[in-house]
Amino acid sequence: MLVILTTTIIFEWDDMTTQALEKLGLSRNESLIYRTLLRNGNQNSAELARESGVHRINVYDVLNSLIAKGLVSYVVEEGKRVFKAEDPHKLEELLSQKSAILSGILPELFSQFNAKKEALDISILRGVEGKRSQFEEELRNAKDSFHYTFIPHGLMTMDQPPYNTMIVKFFIRLAKQGNQSRLLVLDSPEAHERARRFDNVPKLEIRFSKEITFTTVSWTVCGDVLFLTFFIEPYLVIRIRSKEIAAAFKNNFDLMWKNAKK
Repeated sequence: MLVILTTTIIFEWDDMTTQALEKLGLSRNESLIYRTLLRNGNQNSAELARESGVHRINVYDVLNSLIAKGLVSYVVEEGKRVFKAEDPHKLEELLSQKSAILSGILPELFSQFNAKKEALDISILRGVEGKRSQFEEELRNAKDSFHYTFIPHGLMTMDQPPYNTMIVKFFIRLAKQGNQSRLLVLDSPEAHERARRFDNVPKLEIRFSKEITFTTVSWTVCGDVLFLTFFIEPYLVIRIRSKEIAAAFKNNFDLMWKNAKK
């Protein structure tokens, strides 16, 4: 029983390692070969094909690619190549090289991007990653000293992981940048209870209003951008970049804020 459990853990760890290597830029087959060499030590191509699951026809092409990346080397023993994995720190070097390349071309990319910007720019983000992208964009572009969020659903997302922890962490990061935030929330006992989770968040002020009608659509104004979030599956975020529209929503927020209570 212990052997079965250990084998299962090894397979799960191998799969996690392979997926991580793919996220770092290696292909599926490169990840399998490199992981196999790390685990088993030096091997020839036939052994690698058997142990990694990569078809023997593809093994040499994969090995040549890994050699070019500096992740694999070989020696000739009895007329056959025996391959070995190089130090995993080489992965850090590869990422540094990619980062340097990106830094070199970013100015031109931004130049082209900004040149094509329209007065009204609308896009749609989806799901958890979409919401995370919204937060990261707000953190990058938070030029205004205030950050305004209208939440007419009583902070119900504070009961929905992973949004509950994402939201608190976002406002903490926003405060660390020096930005002040205002949350205008539907007044209800549940909302007051959920709002306590923000007690230790600096530069954040929350007010409650009974004049708000419940809806699952919230919105945020950050600088010249308006984010409309629909908290129904699959959780859509509509991003509208427009000075006029953002200003109109901000003015509406200010009017409701004056009549709301802490």
